[in-house]
Amino acid sequence: MTTIGTLAISALFGMTNPARAEPRRILAYGDSNTWGYVARSDGQLTHRYPREQRWTGLLQRELGSGYEIVEDGLNLRTTDLDGEDWPTSIIRPDTFNGLKHLPAALAANMPLDLVVIMLGTNDLQARYQRQPDAVAAAAVRLARQVQAASGGIGTAYPAPKVLLVSPVQIASMPIEDWDRQYAGGREKSVQFAAAFRHAATEAGLPWIDAASAIGGAAHGEDGLHLSPEDHRRLASALAPAIRTVLGTEGPR
Repeated sequence: MTTIGTLAISALFGMTNPARAEPRRILAYGDSNTWGYVARSDGQLTHRYPREQRWTGLLQRELGSGYEIVEDGLNLRTTDLDGEDWPTSIIRPDTFNGLKHLPAALAANMPLDLVVIMLGTNDLQARYQRQPDAVAAAAVRLARQVQAASGGIGTAYPAPKVLLVSPVQIASMPIEDWDRQYAGGREKSVQFAAAFRHAATEAGLPWIDAASAIGGAAHGEDGLHLSPEDHRRLASALAPAIRTVLGTEGPR
């Protein structure tokens, strides 16, 4: 049957191309500020914001049904550094390494049109002795991994596009242990925007500054995590950026 004949029959029965009806899938890959960590000033055990308050859920609402937001946020995740040891847990130091986990996250969630990467805050822990430009360079390495991720596992999906997000700044921390853990991190986080802009521009990658979106540093009570208003502002800033990167307003 000719293409014209097929289209005529589809129109006659109200059928559409299934591929065109699928929403554009976006993987949000990040740390606790993607997971939705609720800040506490005492550093005690907490929980996560419900989806309708997290920037990922708010972004889904802003973008509409033509898009599908898939979350992969992990507390303490870094760009490409192993984390701390948790001897009483199944969590291993390399669990926190974003670069090591990313291939599985990509393959598990194919097909993907876009991956939004917001990582780097946890790289500022004092024990890593890492500078902002090194953090930005590591984020670019993750982006390159996304660009090389065609196929998945036994599938023929193309590699998704990628959007880098420069993390928000760190504010003053009322929790003494955290303040020691991130000693010097507050000053370094102020340099994130410039470092990410340079690294992304050199790599030819689109990027957006989360600090500009929320007004500087995280407004959560612990100085590290997003407040509900921060989540809202970040989602509002990301929505038009995502539309620009994908070059579309609707389904595939």
